[in-house]
Amino acid sequence: MEIINYIVIILTILTSLASLLQKDLIKCIILSGFSGLCVSYLFYALLAPDVALTSAILGGAILPTLFAFTVRRTQRVDE
Repeated sequence: MEIINYIVIILTILTSLASLLQKDLIKCIILSGFSGLCVSYLFYALLAPDVALTSAILGGAILPTLFAFTVRRTQRVDE
């Protein structure tokens, strides 16, 4: 496996852990969206472009947007 794939795997793990540790929900949503984009890159690197495209659209764009709108209508910081 190439070195860039290892870097993306480490970024995915770090952003997922950082997302779990955040108190601010908007930061959590941004980090989980970035993690979804990293996972979609890994699908693309594993030669599954259809799964990568679906993962990028859902995990990197649509779900974080819907979550951000939901958090905006409720409280922003978890107490």
